[in-house]
Amino acid sequence: MKTSERQVSIDDELKTFLESGVSVLVGTRDSRLGPEITRAWGPCVSEDRQSVSLCVPLATSRKTFENLEENGQIAVSFSLPTNYKTMQLKGRYIGTTEPNAADLRAVERHREAFCSLNEGIGVPRRLLDSFWGRELEASPVLVAIRFRPEEVFDQTPGPKAGSRL
Repeated sequence: MKTSERQVSIDDELKTFLESGVSVLVGTRDSRLGPEITRAWGPCVSEDRQSVSLCVPLATSRKTFENLEENGQIAVSFSLPTNYKTMQLKGRYIGTTEPNAADLRAVERHREAFCSLNEGIGVPRRLLDSFWGRELEASPVLVAIRFRPEEVFDQTPGPKAGSRL
């Protein structure tokens, strides 16, 4: 089966995980297989469970956008800071838009959940707020990316790391 023909339906457990306080990193590559990575906020699974949207900073994601336009391949890692449980979704880029009110609410919910989890493991809120503030200073404009997952992997460190779900 070609990658473009695969389809993943996201179940309740995975949806809850993806939309929790996870750290989110978007990976892409260029035509020479040069990697690019950017942080993302506000992951949201679509109602039909066939796509995921998230927001990335415009100023620090230009190469990511170029790569997505060039080949459409995306890999997004979602990792809990409390126990390093990590899931990776690989798929196809659908498009970008200006974030709407729902996207921005998802970013704020995600940021709060991320801060709460990190505070629970001893990271002071002031450090997290400082991190967020520096990120906003570097790139105050967000762009929403939507993609269709085609593969899901358990990337949690341990014996099952890399296994396809």
